[in-house]
Amino acid sequence: MAHASIPLVKGLPFLGSTLALTQDAIGFMTRAYHDYGEVYRARVPGREITILAGPDANQLLINLGDEYLKLRPIYGTLVDETGSDLYLPTLDEPEYSYYRRMIKPRLSREALADHLPEALAYIRATVDGWQPGQAVRVLETMSRLCIEIVSRSTESTEIGDELASIIFFTNRLIGSGVAFQPRFLLKMPDYQRAKRRFEAFLQRIVDQHRAAGRSPDKPGDYVDLLLESKTIDQKPLTGHDLLAYVHLPFVNGVAYAPRLSGYLLYELLRSPELLARIRVELDDAFAEGDLTMGAMRRMRWLYGACMETLRMYPVAGALPRYVAKSFAFGGHTIEAGQLVFIATGVTHFLPHIYRDPYRFDPERFFEPRSEHQQPGVFAPYGLGGRTCLSAGMGEALIMLVVGTLLHQAELMLPAPDYRLKTHIAPIPGPDKAFAVQVKGKRTAVH
Repeated sequence: MAHASIPLVKGLPFLGSTLALTQDAIGFMTRAYHDYGEVYRARVPGREITILAGPDANQLLINLGDEYLKLRPIYGTLVDETGSDLYLPTLDEPEYSYYRRMIKPRLSREALADHLPEALAYIRATVDGWQPGQAVRVLETMSRLCIEIVSRSTESTEIGDELASIIFFTNRLIGSGVAFQPRFLLKMPDYQRAKRRFEAFLQRIVDQHRAAGRSPDKPGDYVDLLLESKTIDQKPLTGHDLLAYVHLPFVNGVAYAPRLSGYLLYELLRSPELLARIRVELDDAFAEGDLTMGAMRRMRWLYGACMETLRMYPVAGALPRYVAKSFAFGGHTIEAGQLVFIATGVTHFLPHIYRDPYRFDPERFFEPRSEHQQPGVFAPYGLGGRTCLSAGMGEALIMLVVGTLLHQAELMLPAPDYRLKTHIAPIPGPDKAFAVQVKGKRTAVH
């Protein structure tokens, strides 16, 4: 149980803080940090949650040893649903570091770089299918683009008709396995159908790679790497353990890149001056030929806007941990045996760290400001040794997709004063109804 002296955030009868948490979790946690300090409790039906927030909480997550904070006790549902007790997000040390090192080479920025021409062609083909006046649903479009590119880049496989089952399965798994959605949803027929179809798709990917073999003169993709890898006990990766790792790129492809791409597109379309600066960068880069990783690294305005999107729209702004050993923090004892959340995204909205934190300002990432370089204050991917291992690929993918769309097409928001709503499903993302209008193809495309 939480220590009695930890303050409880005032909430509604029975519901407690449920509505505030589901409507704007980071906003709620930031307000509670200002009102109650860096440790507080929030009540939801059936439980109380202890939340640690602020710069010191982020440093705690970085510095506190694995003996104090663990994941396995709270991610049992993920183990059950994947059928694997080796699934990376559920592991503690030393297993976590072993498997992270094993797969990282094929989930990096360089893995995407090898497939840039194919990815560009796919994005262009999507734009070619748009007509002037057409309303394009942003999250749906970004999901198709990002997941297809991730699948082709890491697993040499086209998604085709599997997209809906991949998204449904992954969102339900995150919602009931990690977030606060009811566990009984994992027993529902719609989820079970999506799960069977997705697992069959993953098995086909494995079978196709085994049948094709890896050419000795080519480096091989992520699935080839898995087929050649060993478990920490030096046994082949097989069965559901293998499928759980084949599944891993799709989790990031569903959860992060599409949502963040949608937010970035929204912010650029509502900022004409910033959009103009980024289009100069894009036109200069495409004038030299197809986009390259080197060219994207030189786009300071697009990169700054991407980073600012990660700051202002933290998709994973609070990280759950199981307290295995009691420790002191913020003048309180955090007792062993409980679930806590470290609200890593709260620092993104503190004005003594980020000047005017609710203003979209890519220049805060430029020198000499570099506001994000203070220790532990920028946490879009987690913190410490458990930061997202495909973060580099994710950033490059977001820049590639949004940059190419804006280079190829003239898009506009539904109205000049349009304000995008965030929808929790099961993690924050742009409203599914958010659509941009196609004005036409750009005439000055190089």
